[in-house]
Amino acid sequence: MSVLRSINRSPGGIPKTAIPTASVRPAGIEGDGHDHEKHRTPVQAISLIDLELLEAITDETGIPLAPGDLGENLTLSGVGVQLLTAGDRLSFEGGVALEITRVRPPCCVLDSISPEFKRILWNRIGMYARVLEPGRLATGAAVTVECAGDGPRPLVRTPGEGCVDGAAFAVRVLAERAVDPVVATSPETSA
Repeated sequence: MSVLRSINRSPGGIPKTAIPTASVRPAGIEGDGHDHEKHRTPVQAISLIDLELLEAITDETGIPLAPGDLGENLTLSGVGVQLLTAGDRLSFEGGVALEITRVRPPCCVLDSISPEFKRILWNRIGMYARVLEPGRLATGAAVTVECAGDGPRPLVRTPGEGCVDGAAFAVRVLAERAVDPVVATSPETSA
């Protein structure tokens, strides 16, 4: 079952703190701030990560990570966010709807956890999404994925020089944990 495990916000920077419910506006989670201007855009209104990948990064690095520690707004389980592409949609119990826009790259804000993270977390630290339908979210809400995007699946981003591409890691971890993002298909893609 695909579920919203944690809603996370902060006045800016990391970690983000888990909250039980939140209002979602076109600009993102109400009360959530960003330390860098580049993050204040509707195409990056919400950042999402798979709980399964968060746990696998903890296992790999030995660094304990809780939802929100990497700066994501929504921590999801059973969704396979890292397997999606631009244009895919997530609908949450209660009416909020998001559309995947781009891969989230690791950045220097992660240095406070580990200077290695901005090098090793490429293509496994989640995605950004725009808000299609604002509303209220609650932890524990069911999530439905509509694979409506027509881009490469999974969507990846070319890592910077000297960085590690984690796309294969993400695919392996999500497959091992039996995560299948295809819960619904758009009329154009159904057989």
